[in-house]
Amino acid sequence: MKKYKEKDFINALEASFKAYKEFGARSTAKLKPIHKFLADTLSDIWGKNYTIHFLGEDTKEMTIEGKYYPKDIDITVANNGKPVFCLGIKFVTSNYKQNANNYFENMMGETANIQAVGDLPYAQLLILRSQTPYYAKNETEIPSKIEIISDKNISKYLKLIFDKPQAHRPDYLGIQLIDIDEKTGKVSFSNIDKSFSKDTVKFLKNKLSLKHFFNEIETYRDYLLIKK
Repeated sequence: MKKYKEKDFINALEASFKAYKEFGARSTAKLKPIHKFLADTLSDIWGKNYTIHFLGEDTKEMTIEGKYYPKDIDITVANNGKPVFCLGIKFVTSNYKQNANNYFENMMGETANIQAVGDLPYAQLLILRSQTPYYAKNETEIPSKIEIISDKNISKYLKLIFDKPQAHRPDYLGIQLIDIDEKTGKVSFSNIDKSFSKDTVKFLKNKLSLKHFFNEIETYRDYLLIKK
């Protein structure tokens, strides 16, 4: 099984950023390369007996009847038409700090809506630019400033993932900091050692890393197979 490959993830991010620059932030074209990468990775993890629903060229998202409202889920793993695992993704390309609390609150709300139904886990993946452009209302090309992601921005997610299990806390959470060359569109993983405290670095490299994220998902799949 292929499972998670860092190079494939970077390629997907570069394709996503290229689509974002070409078609704009509101276009779904930005989402498709990342959704495809995640769908392929989850397909390798879950195996041929499971179907992956996602936003793609020939596929679409699955609508889940949540506790409070129906929700189109970014990535859904299903078995015989029944959802068994959900994954939401947020790739923030600009103006993060302006919307940071909204991102966080929306993530908790959509997670609670799904997980409150019953035995259906919701994983969340957050991709942030270490240096995020901020565009004023009428700007389109040159940002007013560059925002630096700090410990303060990550701390709320650490508090959440180490909170006691409850509906609004994702069962699995991954956070990846990246750097993007605006001219070439090249993506690389950020060197976080000098940007954050030692504790935050430890959690970003371990508990919240994509490798750990997908390993946890695989462990859950194994649990379901034993449960059967």
